[in-house]
Amino acid sequence: MPQNFAATIGDQAPKPRIVQHHGRRYSIRLEPIFWQSLDALAERLGLRLGRFLAERAETYRGANFASYLRVICMLDAGQSLARASLRPSHGGLVDLVAGCPSPGLILSRHRTIVTHNEGLEQWLGPAHKPLAGAELTSVMQVRTRRPLNEIWSDMLNGELAHADINVLHVEPGRVTAASARLLALREPEEDTFYAVMWLASGARTVPPSPTR
Repeated sequence: MPQNFAATIGDQAPKPRIVQHHGRRYSIRLEPIFWQSLDALAERLGLRLGRFLAERAETYRGANFASYLRVICMLDAGQSLARASLRPSHGGLVDLVAGCPSPGLILSRHRTIVTHNEGLEQWLGPAHKPLAGAELTSVMQVRTRRPLNEIWSDMLNGELAHADINVLHVEPGRVTAASARLLALREPEEDTFYAVMWLASGARTVPPSPTR
C-alpha cells in the first residue's frame, strides 16, 4: 500500500442520512464511500435508495444494520472485481455461471463465495443461509481423498488445475449429496485467482439416519 494512501481519499467520517420508503424512515450512519456504493448499487438495480434499503431491512435479523450494509458494498465490489478479472480471458464467467441450470458458484482465493446461481440455491433448499461472502465449508461439507487445504494450496500454486470432490448439505430432516468438480482459474501475471465449482446433475437427497 502506498505510504500516502490515506492522503488520496477524502474525509470518511460516518455521515448520517435519513431515507424513507412507504412512510417508514431509516436513519443510518455510514462513511461516504459506502453511501456512494449503495447509491450506485440501487441505481444499477433500478431502485430508489429508500426502497433498496427497506428491502434489505425486511430480511435482516442482526443487531447492526449499518455493518450489514457495509458488507453488501464489499461483496458487490468483490463481484465487480471478479467480472473485471475474469471477463477478458474466460468470456464472462460470472454471467456464464449465473445463467447455467447446473448448480455452480465462484470462489475467491480465500474460498469465500463470490457469486452463485439459482441452481445452487435450489440444490441447497429453502432453508439455506445467505451464501455471498460465506466460506465454502460453512455452507456445505466437502469430502476429499486428500485434505481440502492441500488441494486448495496446490491450486493456488498452479500445481493442480481441477479436483473432483463430494459435497453434503445437512439441515434438519434433509441431507443432500452431490459429486462436484473444482476448476482453478489462475492468472499468474496478474496475481489473481478464482475457482469455479460445478455440482453434478445427479445430486440426491439422502434421508437422515433415525435417532435412537
